[in-house]
Amino acid sequence: DGLRWVGPGIWVWQRRSIQVQVSTPGLSAVAFVKPRCDSSCNRNRPRRCKSSEHGSAAPKKRGQKNKQKKKKAGLVRIDKLLAHRGVGTRSATFELAKARRVCWADSDDSTHEERTRIAGPKEKVPLGASLFLDGKLLPGALPLLIAYHKPKFVLSVMRDDIRWKDQARRHLGQVLEPRFLKGGIHPVGRLDYETTGLLLFSTDGKLTQQLLHPRRGVEKEYIATVEGAVDEGELSQTLAEGVETTEGIHTAELVKVTQSADGPSSEVDPSRSDASPQDDEKDDDEYCGPYSDVRLVVKEGKHRMVRRILANCGYPVVELKRLRHGEIRLRELPPGEFRNCSNEEIEWAESLLGR
Repeated sequence: DGLRWVGPGIWVWQRRSIQVQVSTPGLSAVAFVKPRCDSSCNRNRPRRCKSSEHGSAAPKKRGQKNKQKKKKAGLVRIDKLLAHRGVGTRSATFELAKARRVCWADSDDSTHEERTRIAGPKEKVPLGASLFLDGKLLPGALPLLIAYHKPKFVLSVMRDDIRWKDQARRHLGQVLEPRFLKGGIHPVGRLDYETTGLLLFSTDGKLTQQLLHPRRGVEKEYIATVEGAVDEGELSQTLAEGVETTEGIHTAELVKVTQSADGPSSEVDPSRSDASPQDDEKDDDEYCGPYSDVRLVVKEGKHRMVRRILANCGYPVVELKRLRHGEIRLRELPPGEFRNCSNEEIEWAESLLGR
Protein backbone atom coordinates (compact mmCIF):
# COMPACT_ATOMS: atom_id res chain seq x y z
CA ASP A 1 0.00 0.00 0.00
CA GLY A 2 1.52 3.36 -1.07
CA LEU A 3 4.23 1.72 -3.24
CA ARG A 4 4.55 3.11 -6.75
CA TRP A 5 6.95 2.51 -9.66
CA VAL A 6 8.90 5.55 -10.87
CA GLY A 7 11.52 4.02 -13.21
CA PRO A 8 13.49 0.87 -14.13
CA GLY A 9 14.39 -0.85 -10.92
CA ILE A 10 13.23 2.05 -8.73
CA TRP A 11 10.18 1.99 -6.46
CA VAL A 12 9.04 4.69 -4.08
CA TRP A 13 7.00 4.12 -0.93
CA GLN A 14 5.49 7.17 0.71
CA ARG A 15 3.45 7.49 3.87
CA ARG A 16 2.56 10.95 5.18
CA SER A 17 5.86 12.85 5.74
CA ILE A 18 8.22 9.87 5.14
CA GLN A 19 9.30 8.95 1.63
CA VAL A 20 11.47 5.83 0.96
CA GLN A 21 13.18 5.14 -2.38
CA VAL A 22 14.07 1.46 -3.02
CA SER A 23 16.44 0.23 -5.75
CA THR A 24 15.79 -3.44 -6.56
CA PRO A 25 19.30 -4.57 -7.72
CA GLY A 26 20.96 -3.85 -4.39
CA LEU A 27 17.79 -3.61 -2.34
CA SER A 28 19.12 -0.35 -0.99
CA ALA A 29 16.73 2.13 0.58
CA VAL A 30 17.10 5.83 1.24
CA ALA A 31 14.57 7.66 3.47
CA PHE A 32 13.71 11.34 3.08
CA VAL A 33 11.82 12.98 5.91
CA LYS A 34 9.81 16.08 4.99
CA PRO A 35 9.82 18.98 7.46
CA ARG A 36 6.81 19.09 9.74
CA CYS A 37 5.20 21.94 11.64
CA ASP A 38 5.97 22.30 15.30
CA SER A 39 3.65 20.86 17.93
CA SER A 40 1.86 24.18 18.39
CA CYS A 41 0.58 24.14 14.79
CA ASN A 42 -2.65 22.23 14.16
CA ARG A 43 -2.15 22.15 10.38
CA ASN A 44 -1.34 18.81 8.73
CA ARG A 45 0.42 20.26 5.70
CA PRO A 46 3.45 22.53 6.03
CA ARG A 47 2.30 24.89 3.24
CA ARG A 48 -0.76 25.77 5.32
CA CYS A 49 1.22 26.46 8.46
CA LYS A 50 1.10 30.05 9.62
CA SER A 51 4.60 29.82 11.09
CA SER A 52 7.23 32.00 9.42
CA GLU A 53 9.79 29.15 9.65
CA HIS A 54 8.47 27.58 6.46
CA GLY A 55 8.29 30.83 4.53
CA SER A 56 4.60 30.61 3.52
CA ALA A 57 1.48 32.04 5.10
CA ALA A 58 -2.04 30.58 5.15
CA PRO A 59 -4.04 31.40 2.01
CA LYS A 60 -6.58 34.20 2.37
CA LYS A 61 -10.24 33.51 1.87
CA ARG A 62 -11.71 34.30 -1.50
CA GLY A 63 -13.41 37.69 -1.65
CA GLN A 64 -12.08 38.77 1.75
CA LYS A 65 -10.55 41.96 0.38
CA ASN A 66 -13.73 42.91 -1.48
CA LYS A 67 -15.89 42.43 1.60
CA GLN A 68 -13.57 44.61 3.65
CA LYS A 69 -13.73 47.36 1.05
CA LYS A 70 -17.54 47.32 0.98
CA LYS A 71 -17.79 47.45 4.75
CA LYS A 72 -15.22 50.20 4.87
CA ALA A 73 -17.27 52.92 3.22
CA GLY A 74 -20.77 51.50 2.59
CA LEU A 75 -20.69 52.76 -0.99
CA VAL A 76 -22.20 51.38 -4.18
CA ARG A 77 -21.48 51.89 -7.85
CA ILE A 78 -23.56 54.63 -9.42
CA ASP A 79 -24.79 52.53 -12.37
CA LYS A 80 -25.96 49.81 -9.98
CA LEU A 81 -27.72 52.33 -7.74
CA LEU A 82 -29.50 53.94 -10.70
CA ALA A 83 -30.70 50.55 -11.92
CA HIS A 84 -31.88 49.61 -8.42
CA ARG A 85 -33.98 52.78 -8.27
CA GLY A 86 -35.70 51.91 -11.53
CA VAL A 87 -34.05 54.51 -13.77
CA GLY A 88 -33.22 51.90 -16.39
CA THR A 89 -31.35 48.71 -17.09
CA ARG A 90 -27.77 48.26 -15.92
CA SER A 91 -26.41 48.93 -19.41
CA ALA A 92 -28.59 52.04 -19.82
CA THR A 93 -27.51 53.49 -16.47
CA PHE A 94 -23.89 52.71 -17.37
CA GLU A 95 -24.23 54.96 -20.41
CA LEU A 96 -25.93 57.71 -18.39
CA ALA A 97 -23.08 57.79 -15.91
CA LYS A 98 -20.51 57.58 -18.68
CA ALA A 99 -22.04 60.67 -20.30
CA ARG A 100 -21.62 62.56 -16.98
CA ARG A 101 -25.32 63.41 -16.84
CA VAL A 102 -25.75 62.34 -13.20
CA CYS A 103 -25.05 64.30 -10.00
CA TRP A 104 -25.49 63.32 -6.38
CA ALA A 105 -25.93 65.15 -3.09
CA ASP A 106 -26.71 64.45 0.55
CA SER A 107 -30.26 65.89 0.41
CA ASP A 108 -33.05 66.45 -2.11
CA ASP A 109 -33.12 70.22 -1.57
CA SER A 110 -29.40 70.73 -2.20
CA THR A 111 -28.29 73.61 -4.41
CA HIS A 112 -26.45 73.21 -7.70
CA GLU A 113 -23.16 74.12 -6.05
CA GLU A 114 -23.60 71.41 -3.38
CA ARG A 115 -24.04 68.62 -5.91
CA THR A 116 -21.19 66.42 -7.12
CA ARG A 117 -21.07 65.39 -10.76
CA ILE A 118 -20.40 61.72 -11.45
CA ALA A 119 -17.12 61.20 -13.32
CA GLY A 120 -17.94 57.73 -14.62
CA PRO A 121 -20.01 54.56 -14.13
CA LYS A 122 -17.47 53.02 -11.75
CA GLU A 123 -17.69 55.87 -9.26
CA LYS A 124 -19.24 54.94 -5.92
CA VAL A 125 -21.71 57.00 -3.89
CA PRO A 126 -23.57 56.50 -0.60
CA LEU A 127 -26.54 54.14 -0.80
CA GLY A 128 -28.97 56.83 0.43
CA ALA A 129 -27.66 59.63 -1.77
CA SER A 130 -30.04 61.95 -3.65
CA LEU A 131 -29.52 61.57 -7.39
CA PHE A 132 -30.12 64.11 -10.14
CA LEU A 133 -30.33 63.44 -13.88
CA ASP A 134 -29.84 66.50 -16.08
CA GLY A 135 -30.60 68.64 -13.02
CA LYS A 136 -33.90 66.88 -12.22
CA LEU A 137 -34.36 64.95 -8.98
CA LEU A 138 -34.74 61.20 -9.51
CA PRO A 139 -37.10 59.04 -7.41
CA GLY A 140 -35.68 57.78 -4.16
CA ALA A 141 -34.82 54.23 -3.26
CA LEU A 142 -37.46 51.59 -3.88
CA PRO A 143 -39.22 50.40 -0.71
CA LEU A 144 -38.10 47.18 0.89
CA LEU A 145 -41.68 45.84 0.89
CA ILE A 146 -45.01 46.87 -0.56
CA ALA A 147 -48.40 45.25 -0.07
CA TYR A 148 -50.81 44.48 -2.89
CA HIS A 149 -54.42 43.30 -2.83
CA LYS A 150 -54.45 40.75 -5.61
CA PRO A 151 -57.82 40.54 -7.33
CA LYS A 152 -59.34 37.38 -8.69
CA PHE A 153 -58.17 36.02 -12.07
CA VAL A 154 -54.70 37.60 -11.98
CA LEU A 155 -51.60 35.43 -12.45
CA SER A 156 -48.91 35.74 -9.78
CA VAL A 157 -46.14 36.02 -12.38
CA MET A 158 -44.43 38.97 -14.03
CA ARG A 159 -45.39 37.74 -17.50
CA ASP A 160 -47.57 34.98 -18.88
CA ASP A 161 -46.31 31.96 -20.76
CA ILE A 162 -46.16 32.54 -24.50
CA ARG A 163 -48.23 29.36 -25.03
CA TRP A 164 -51.25 31.07 -23.44
CA LYS A 165 -50.75 34.44 -25.06
CA ASP A 166 -54.00 34.15 -27.01
CA GLN A 167 -55.97 33.97 -23.72
CA ALA A 168 -54.80 37.48 -22.69
CA ARG A 169 -54.68 36.58 -19.01
CA ARG A 170 -53.81 39.39 -16.61
CA HIS A 171 -50.53 39.17 -14.66
CA LEU A 172 -48.52 41.17 -12.14
CA GLY A 173 -46.28 42.72 -14.79
CA GLN A 174 -49.30 44.73 -15.96
CA VAL A 175 -50.12 46.27 -12.58
CA LEU A 176 -46.67 47.41 -11.39
CA GLU A 177 -45.24 50.85 -12.10
CA PRO A 178 -42.49 50.92 -14.74
CA ARG A 179 -39.85 52.04 -12.23
CA PHE A 180 -40.70 49.06 -10.02
CA LEU A 181 -40.27 46.71 -12.97
CA LYS A 182 -36.93 48.26 -13.89
CA GLY A 183 -35.81 48.23 -10.25
CA GLY A 184 -36.08 44.46 -9.95
CA ILE A 185 -38.98 44.27 -7.51
CA HIS A 186 -40.51 40.79 -7.35
CA PRO A 187 -43.48 39.04 -5.71
CA VAL A 188 -42.97 37.16 -2.45
CA GLY A 189 -44.42 33.79 -3.36
CA ARG A 190 -47.64 33.30 -5.28
CA LEU A 191 -51.38 33.20 -4.96
CA ASP A 192 -53.53 30.96 -7.12
CA TYR A 193 -55.24 32.38 -10.17
CA GLU A 194 -58.61 32.26 -8.38
CA THR A 195 -57.27 33.31 -4.94
CA THR A 196 -57.44 36.92 -3.75
CA GLY A 197 -55.87 38.86 -0.91
CA LEU A 198 -52.49 40.01 0.36
CA LEU A 199 -49.44 39.59 -1.88
CA LEU A 200 -46.12 41.16 -0.91
CA PHE A 201 -43.48 42.57 -3.25
CA SER A 202 -39.84 42.82 -2.20
CA THR A 203 -36.60 44.31 -3.49
CA ASP A 204 -34.42 42.05 -1.33
CA GLY A 205 -33.92 38.44 -2.39
CA LYS A 206 -32.66 37.37 1.04
CA LEU A 207 -35.76 38.78 2.70
CA THR A 208 -37.96 36.94 0.21
CA GLN A 209 -36.23 33.69 1.11
CA GLN A 210 -36.74 34.32 4.82
CA LEU A 211 -40.44 35.07 4.32
CA LEU A 212 -41.03 31.89 2.33
CA HIS A 213 -38.71 29.28 3.82
CA PRO A 214 -40.56 26.74 6.02
CA ARG A 215 -37.78 26.82 8.62
CA ARG A 216 -38.65 30.41 9.50
CA GLY A 217 -42.24 29.40 10.26
CA VAL A 218 -43.73 32.70 9.02
CA GLU A 219 -47.50 32.47 9.45
CA LYS A 220 -49.96 33.07 6.64
CA GLU A 221 -53.62 33.55 7.51
CA TYR A 222 -56.47 32.78 5.11
CA ILE A 223 -60.24 32.87 5.08
CA ALA A 224 -61.86 30.16 2.97
CA THR A 225 -65.48 29.86 1.96
CA VAL A 226 -66.30 26.15 1.86
CA GLU A 227 -69.29 24.01 1.06
CA GLY A 228 -71.23 22.57 3.97
CA ALA A 229 -71.74 23.27 7.67
CA VAL A 230 -68.38 22.83 9.41
CA ASP A 231 -67.94 21.03 12.73
CA GLU A 232 -65.42 23.42 14.30
CA GLY A 233 -64.13 21.06 16.99
CA GLU A 234 -63.64 18.14 14.64
CA LEU A 235 -61.97 20.24 11.95
CA SER A 236 -59.65 21.90 14.48
CA GLN A 237 -58.41 18.52 15.72
CA THR A 238 -57.98 17.17 12.18
CA LEU A 239 -55.95 20.17 11.05
CA ALA A 240 -53.74 20.04 14.16
CA GLU A 241 -52.97 16.34 13.63
CA GLY A 242 -52.19 16.85 9.95
CA VAL A 243 -54.03 16.18 6.71
CA GLU A 244 -52.53 13.87 4.10
CA THR A 245 -52.43 15.18 0.53
CA THR A 246 -50.58 14.25 -2.63
CA GLU A 247 -47.91 16.79 -1.62
CA GLY A 248 -47.46 15.27 1.84
CA ILE A 249 -48.97 15.74 5.30
CA HIS A 250 -49.76 19.35 6.23
CA THR A 251 -50.94 20.91 9.48
CA ALA A 252 -52.85 24.13 10.12
CA GLU A 253 -54.29 26.08 13.02
CA LEU A 254 -58.02 26.76 12.94
CA VAL A 255 -58.87 30.29 14.06
CA LYS A 256 -62.62 30.61 13.61
CA VAL A 257 -65.60 29.16 11.75
CA THR A 258 -68.67 31.22 10.87
CA GLN A 259 -71.65 30.76 8.62
CA SER A 260 -71.17 32.41 5.24
CA ALA A 261 -73.86 34.85 4.18
CA ASP A 262 -72.62 35.49 0.64
CA GLY A 263 -71.39 32.15 -0.62
CA PRO A 264 -69.25 31.92 -3.76
CA SER A 265 -68.62 34.95 -5.95
CA SER A 266 -70.40 35.24 -9.28
CA GLU A 267 -67.38 36.89 -10.95
CA VAL A 268 -66.47 35.32 -14.31
CA ASP A 269 -62.95 34.88 -15.67
CA PRO A 270 -62.62 37.54 -18.41
CA SER A 271 -59.93 35.56 -20.26
CA ARG A 272 -62.27 32.68 -21.02
CA SER A 273 -63.62 32.84 -24.53
CA ASP A 274 -66.70 30.84 -23.53
CA ALA A 275 -67.53 33.13 -20.59
CA SER A 276 -71.18 34.06 -20.61
CA PRO A 277 -73.78 35.11 -18.07
CA GLN A 278 -75.06 32.25 -16.03
CA ASP A 279 -78.38 30.77 -17.04
CA ASP A 280 -81.35 31.27 -14.83
CA GLU A 281 -81.72 27.52 -14.43
CA LYS A 282 -78.95 25.85 -12.43
CA ASP A 283 -77.46 22.47 -13.23
CA ASP A 284 -78.83 19.50 -11.39
CA ASP A 285 -75.44 18.63 -9.87
CA GLU A 286 -74.67 22.19 -8.70
CA TYR A 287 -74.29 22.60 -4.94
CA CYS A 288 -77.16 24.52 -3.34
CA GLY A 289 -76.52 23.89 0.36
CA PRO A 290 -75.06 26.12 3.11
CA TYR A 291 -71.59 27.66 3.04
CA SER A 292 -69.13 28.33 5.88
CA ASP A 293 -66.23 30.74 6.31
CA VAL A 294 -63.13 29.06 7.74
CA ARG A 295 -60.21 31.15 9.04
CA LEU A 296 -56.98 29.22 9.44
CA VAL A 297 -53.22 29.78 9.74
CA VAL A 298 -50.52 27.80 7.93
CA LYS A 299 -46.72 28.02 8.01
CA GLU A 300 -45.97 26.56 4.60
CA GLY A 301 -46.71 27.67 1.07
CA LYS A 302 -47.13 24.51 -1.00
CA HIS A 303 -49.08 24.69 -4.24
CA ARG A 304 -52.82 24.97 -3.49
CA MET A 305 -52.15 23.60 0.01
CA VAL A 306 -55.11 25.26 1.78
CA ARG A 307 -57.51 24.10 -0.90
CA ARG A 308 -56.12 20.56 -0.73
CA ILE A 309 -56.30 20.10 3.03
CA LEU A 310 -59.83 21.50 3.34
CA ALA A 311 -61.06 19.44 0.40
CA ASN A 312 -59.56 16.29 1.96
CA CYS A 313 -61.40 17.15 5.17
CA GLY A 314 -64.67 17.08 3.23
CA TYR A 315 -65.06 20.82 2.71
CA PRO A 316 -64.36 21.91 -0.89
CA VAL A 317 -63.17 25.52 -1.16
CA VAL A 318 -65.15 27.86 -3.42
CA GLU A 319 -63.45 31.15 -2.38
CA LEU A 320 -60.05 31.78 -0.81
CA LYS A 321 -58.48 35.01 0.44
CA ARG A 322 -55.18 35.71 2.22
CA LEU A 323 -55.50 38.14 5.12
CA ARG A 324 -52.03 38.18 6.65
CA HIS A 325 -48.41 37.33 5.87
CA GLY A 326 -46.40 37.34 9.09
CA GLU A 327 -46.99 40.68 10.81
CA ILE A 328 -48.24 42.39 7.64
CA ARG A 329 -52.02 42.49 7.24
CA LEU A 330 -54.28 43.24 4.28
CA ARG A 331 -56.37 45.71 6.31
CA GLU A 332 -58.92 47.65 4.26
CA LEU A 333 -56.83 47.79 1.10
CA PRO A 334 -59.16 47.72 -1.95
CA PRO A 335 -58.63 45.03 -4.61
CA GLY A 336 -56.02 45.96 -7.18
CA GLU A 337 -54.42 48.65 -4.97
CA PHE A 338 -50.93 48.97 -3.40
CA ARG A 339 -49.80 50.41 -0.09
CA ASN A 340 -46.45 51.03 1.56
CA CYS A 341 -45.70 48.98 4.63
CA SER A 342 -45.62 50.80 7.96
CA ASN A 343 -42.44 51.38 9.97
CA GLU A 344 -43.44 48.61 12.39
CA GLU A 345 -43.94 46.18 9.52
CA ILE A 346 -40.58 47.09 7.99
CA GLU A 347 -38.86 46.64 11.36
CA TRP A 348 -40.40 43.17 11.66
CA ALA A 349 -39.21 42.27 8.14
CA GLU A 350 -35.68 43.52 8.88
CA SER A 351 -35.62 41.47 12.07
CA LEU A 352 -35.83 38.36 9.88
CA LEU A 353 -32.53 39.44 8.33
CA GLY A 354 -30.95 40.05 11.70
CA ARG A 355 -30.62 43.79 11.18
